[in-house]
Amino acid sequence: MTSDDDTAQSDSTRRQKSILVLGPGRSGTSTLTRALDALGVYLGRHFRRPVRKNPRGNQEEVHLLKLSKRIRNSVGLRADSVRLIDDSAFDNPRTEALKARLREAVERYFGEAPIWAFKYAGTGRLLPVWFELFETMNVDPAFVFAYRNPLSVARSRARLDRARGRPEHNNLEWLAHVVPTVSRLRAQRVVVVDYDRLLDDPRRELGRIVSGLELPADDQLERSIDDFAASFLRSDWRHTRFSDADLEADTSLHPVVRDAAGLLSRLARDEIDLADESFWQAWQMLEQRHQEQAPVLRLVDQLNTDNRRGRWWDLRRPLKLAWNKMPLLRVR
Repeated sequence: MTSDDDTAQSDSTRRQKSILVLGPGRSGTSTLTRALDALGVYLGRHFRRPVRKNPRGNQEEVHLLKLSKRIRNSVGLRADSVRLIDDSAFDNPRTEALKARLREAVERYFGEAPIWAFKYAGTGRLLPVWFELFETMNVDPAFVFAYRNPLSVARSRARLDRARGRPEHNNLEWLAHVVPTVSRLRAQRVVVVDYDRLLDDPRRELGRIVSGLELPADDQLERSIDDFAASFLRSDWRHTRFSDADLEADTSLHPVVRDAAGLLSRLARDEIDLADESFWQAWQMLEQRHQEQAPVLRLVDQLNTDNRRGRWWDLRRPLKLAWNKMPLLRVR
């Protein structure tokens, strides 16, 4: 006869574990995802092709990536949106249909994997959808949060997009991807990894991930970690490096960004722990200060939308004139 303890152990053994890689864009999420691959975590087979901003690959499963972007669009968010979004925003017919498709994609592409991971820079803003999915699929979630000094994030982003890299906008976009995301991770299994510390000592940081997420370890894993450290990571990936002291000295930095970055940096150094009530008391104060800016954040998003529409409207006349001067190319 099977005891209740045996049944519980059997259920636990059968449960999948999913690791979501979180963090603002330009924070090292792709490198961290590649690190999970070195730790034996399944990432899928169909990846987004390398692009200019990530020439060595994004490690993003394309089917889940496309659905994630559609879910983001279904609640009116863009990649550069800074406004706050409530969990109830995801309760609409369009998003519900996409949730069903997301579950189908997870079952199809990760159904046989005991431990799998997914990375998309916007996942933190979509966590309500993922939590619902994990609950219905009986999956144990875990999270790796990529922290990088926000001054470095701004510099990196500015090389790709001058507007989004401006300190004023980067401050707001960084907050949108950090403060609500971390707030939703209370009572979850999370490891915060500093990108600079990962490049400095990859063996130490991958060891923190293995320990923090309770991943299986053996001699083969040690060899895989050594290979990742020696063959994949490159020191020339880091074009800038800022310290916590630089955060204090930079007058362009939003005060909430400075305080949130300080807490995340301490988490990444294991100076504090997510189980500490003092951390959550401090974070709740940051969340309140962030929420007080909600009207301004909505205005920023609306102005950006109006600006895009304005640029398109300004282009209509020259495009029409150009079209009229190209009669041979028009279909009669």
